[in-house]
Amino acid sequence: MLLRTLCCSGVIIGLVATGALATDYSAPQPGRPSVESGVYQRHHNGMRLPKELKMMWRQEERAHIKALPKDQRHGWLRAKWVAMTGEQRQIKMAELQAKWNALPANVRESLLEKKRQKHEAKLMRRSGQDNQSIQPRPH
Repeated sequence: MLLRTLCCSGVIIGLVATGALATDYSAPQPGRPSVESGVYQRHHNGMRLPKELKMMWRQEERAHIKALPKDQRHGWLRAKWVAMTGEQRQIKMAELQAKWNALPANVRESLLEKKRQKHEAKLMRRSGQDNQSIQPRPH
């Protein structure tokens, strides 16, 4: 009888604690974006470049990026994008879109296909590394 009472009270305490945790997570936290606020819409309402335009910008800035020391290269384009005002971003996006549209269709498709292949190769390397870490190594 005592064991049954302890088990029942333990289950009740667990359910109450789980319910309290669920109410904490369901409330939107201040300062954090929510799906309802629309922050997660495609390209963050113009705050992010589409992949095609990012490829064009990277080609444009390639010489400058290569001139930077290796430790400063990572994130340089993103930092430059963040430093721009909204108006500057709109101008840059229009400029890059015009350059993208000026490319022949076969060149655009080959650039996108090359990007897809690189992405797939990266995923394969990652999955290969995960499989190697799981498999026992021969001694």
